[in-house]
Amino acid sequence: MGVTFLLASARFVGNIARLSLGPLLPLLSLELGFPTESKPALLSAYSSGYILTQIAGGFFADRYGAPFVLAFTSGASAFVLLALASAPGEWGVTWWIRLYAALGLLAGPLFPASSVAVKEGVEPERRAGAAAVVDAAASAGTCVATLAPAVAAATFGWRGVFIMTAVAALFVTIGSIRLGNAPRQKQFKTKSSRRLSVTSTENGASAESSYKILFSIPSLSLYLCNSCDNFCKYILNAWLATMFVERYKVSAAEAGGWLAIVEAVGVVSRVLAGMRDPLGEKFRWVASSVTFLLQGAFLFLAFNAPNPKSCALFLTLYAFCTGGHSVGFRPRYFETAPHLAGLLSGYGNTIASMASAMGPVAIGMLLGPEKGEDTELDNEDERWNRVAWLMLAVGGGLGLIGAMGLGGGKRSNKIPTESKREALSGSRRMSYYELSVSVLADEDFLKEIGDLDSDKED
Repeated sequence: MGVTFLLASARFVGNIARLSLGPLLPLLSLELGFPTESKPALLSAYSSGYILTQIAGGFFADRYGAPFVLAFTSGASAFVLLALASAPGEWGVTWWIRLYAALGLLAGPLFPASSVAVKEGVEPERRAGAAAVVDAAASAGTCVATLAPAVAAATFGWRGVFIMTAVAALFVTIGSIRLGNAPRQKQFKTKSSRRLSVTSTENGASAESSYKILFSIPSLSLYLCNSCDNFCKYILNAWLATMFVERYKVSAAEAGGWLAIVEAVGVVSRVLAGMRDPLGEKFRWVASSVTFLLQGAFLFLAFNAPNPKSCALFLTLYAFCTGGHSVGFRPRYFETAPHLAGLLSGYGNTIASMASAMGPVAIGMLLGPEKGEDTELDNEDERWNRVAWLMLAVGGGLGLIGAMGLGGGKRSNKIPTESKREALSGSRRMSYYELSVSVLADEDFLKEIGDLDSDKED
């Protein structure tokens, strides 16, 4: 429970730090005099840094443990947030862009480190639920970052928002340090797995094996699933309010209310799905296959809906279905190859982040009026119908292909447990690399060794 709460807090605070800039930007521009032409660079600075450090963060989390990475990233992020809060007006927008890029660089390792921490600190039967809670906390942070900063800034000022976020990040740092200093017997499986992983990754053959795992069919399918899910999600975040205002002629406040409802339903769905994991590791592909089919269908209907209420209904059904991924492809990040959970998460989230950036741009190209065309209602419906077909193709098509690819996800380099015992006792000759990789692929065997070691200590 402590590990899950810590990770949920880290992702919650991280999303607030990332997304609070948008609501605060009007106040910042008014007080600090940011020029209009500099705003796109400032808004994209965080993402530019974030996408660069996820793979490296996963590597360090695998090698040195998740608590070390979480403590460093959260602590350093707190100091950057304090620097933003104390930034004088004469610094100008250039320094703000640099600081937000640094904040993104520091936040990149959060997702892969979370996957490693779930693998290391949560019992196997509870990992899917823990990952779902952490994912839901990130979504909750998105909701809070959308609504709360402007309200808090009216009371405490925009500097107060950055200071409160920095204090929250420092609490996450303290929790991460305490997790890293947990009693040895509780962390034995983590440390023994890490020792074997470090030794094996120093071998050239092991590096080749890791490369094969990272780019195997199950891993590529996992990356595709994450990318399709992010592609659809960030399109909704970027364009849904615009569709409600331009197509259905509702107010921006009403559009924001519908968006908040959809996001809240998604949070509840992830938590509920994670509370039970009836399918287990072998049937993750079934959960995500069904989810992608329903996801694509509901998004298609939503973008073809004749009025805002029916559109909101289909979007709510879509958000409720997304919880299926919490027991679908997401747990595969720490199940496909446990000793590479950080690197897998780093590669997957980097690719998914690229898809997140491509989605809103693709919709902008689809919605751009062609020369000689007017923007009457019929043409408006036709343009949003193109978006509906794209969402169906990505969500219900490519996503389904990726989910079905997860069905072949068997742990690599796995040999019978009896053979491992023989190798350890010396009755069978086996290279250390073969032994270490096979042991790392079998958590049950690691647990057995941990139990034996605990008995000896007692």
